[in-house]
Amino acid sequence: MPTLGRVLAVLLALLVLPACATSPPPADASTLRVMTWNVQSHAHEPSEWAEVIAPQRPDVLGVQEICFAEALELAAVLRRDHGLPYEVVPGPIRPPTPEEANAPVNAALGPACDTPADAVEFGLAVLALSPITEPAVITYPPDRRDEQRGYLTARVAGVRVLVTHVGLDGVQADQLRRLAEAAAGADPVVVMGDLNVAPDAPELAPLRAGLAEVDPDGRLPTTASGKIDYVFLRGLVVAGGPDAPATTASDHRPLTADLRPGP
Repeated sequence: MPTLGRVLAVLLALLVLPACATSPPPADASTLRVMTWNVQSHAHEPSEWAEVIAPQRPDVLGVQEICFAEALELAAVLRRDHGLPYEVVPGPIRPPTPEEANAPVNAALGPACDTPADAVEFGLAVLALSPITEPAVITYPPDRRDEQRGYLTARVAGVRVLVTHVGLDGVQADQLRRLAEAAAGADPVVVMGDLNVAPDAPELAPLRAGLAEVDPDGRLPTTASGKIDYVFLRGLVVAGGPDAPATTASDHRPLTADLRPGP
């Protein structure tokens, strides 16, 4: 007859097994897997996003269209249910000014994130399996036709990361020029996000002038209407992928790639 100690050991193993079974294998230490994803907040939940993210196991994840609290919850779900100890830095873009915060198109974002209209906690996030340092949020000039946009910058594993969600209706050229200027320098950098332009758009020229691209031919559509999500890089080269796996957890597909140090 089994002892009480053995019974408890078996029970403990059964409790631990599901978490271990759903954890993906460790990533190759010589590569940096990056993922960018517009998660379509308000239409989907962090638990849905986690089911897509966990099998990919990105070392660095840039997220767009996410509420401050959702970013924290996403990291918690990945840690609790998938054994992935992500750090998270939310990048709420709102509000830059009281006047802009109360514009009708922006005020709607407040209640959607369960915050007052003039304290919207909506925008971007970076999640990483390594420590995240030097985080900062920089806003683009206000555009009364659209919600406030900007980019979140941080440093992960020696790489400067910039995540953005570019606006619509003619602001792309100015915002992408500002983004390219922010990414300039000699250090390794990854720029990723929803840029709201097609691969043949001339607005991408400032980024392409100084950065390489993980899907330069635009062969991976990330929305039903085509590719508008990108990963640009400097000081790194593509070691695997890229890929844009299908999902029902957003109206965008995530874009992933494995990177390694390079020229």
